[in-house]
Amino acid sequence: MPQTPDDGMTTVDLRTRIDEIDTRIHEALMERADAETAIRSVGGASSDTVLSYQPDRDADSVRQMLERHRGSLPITTVEQIWRDIICACTLQGSDTVVYLDGGAELIDMFDLARFYFGFSTELDPCSDASDVVDAVGLSTGNAIGLVALNDRADLPWWRGLSETGAHVRARLPFVMLDERPADLPALVLSRADNLVDNTDVTVYDARWSDVLPGKLMDQGIEVLSFFRSGSGVDALLAISGELTEEDALAACAAAGARPDVLRRVGGYAAPIDGENDGDDEFGGEEPQE
Repeated sequence: MPQTPDDGMTTVDLRTRIDEIDTRIHEALMERADAETAIRSVGGASSDTVLSYQPDRDADSVRQMLERHRGSLPITTVEQIWRDIICACTLQGSDTVVYLDGGAELIDMFDLARFYFGFSTELDPCSDASDVVDAVGLSTGNAIGLVALNDRADLPWWRGLSETGAHVRARLPFVMLDERPADLPALVLSRADNLVDNTDVTVYDARWSDVLPGKLMDQGIEVLSFFRSGSGVDALLAISGELTEEDALAACAAAGARPDVLRRVGGYAAPIDGENDGDDEFGGEEPQE
């Protein structure tokens, strides 16, 4: 149980106590880093453990942190400290590169990358979202991609996502707060041996030769982004991870039209509503064509 400073303690006593707390924090940080190093040693050459970026585990850690949080320290401050710790420990020695979507405001992309992946991770701006997909997909190391989410995309960049290449692993911001820093909506891309099956939200590449169905939200489907061309419309969809692909096809049909193509391209942990005691949110606004 955390101790409350005694009213009878002097300033010198309190500063001494702070020094003792700082020492415990530093010792715990070193212990955590050693544990992460041990995990990599135990994992050896297994591809399941070599990949340093584990967004589902990170999401669980942040959820637990929010449940423990108390007092006047802002949640965003604690979240950033916590993410710095996670990244510093898990990405140490991994030569991780974060590729940034140059089609968005780069200063916002840099803020987002620094908030979520720390100051020691290498950042590499790309020309646009498609280049980010290619860079992550072709990488042989620990590559992460950050792509800004826009309702109407300049190109259907998500067509380049695949099970064996880059795919969606997380959605940012993870903790939703009013007037929060690093609030640019974005998706995180990375590689793994297979698509993760147990995500809260599944992401699909969907294509129609006609117009985008107008009642997708009524079926619990969020349109993350869409692109209209002379041959039809492409859309990046977010659907509850509890639904199968057949369920998703049926939901699209109920919304107005079954897509010609529906292809799973990733998934992510549902963002947390930081203003509402950590309840998860799912959904968004229907895009306007």
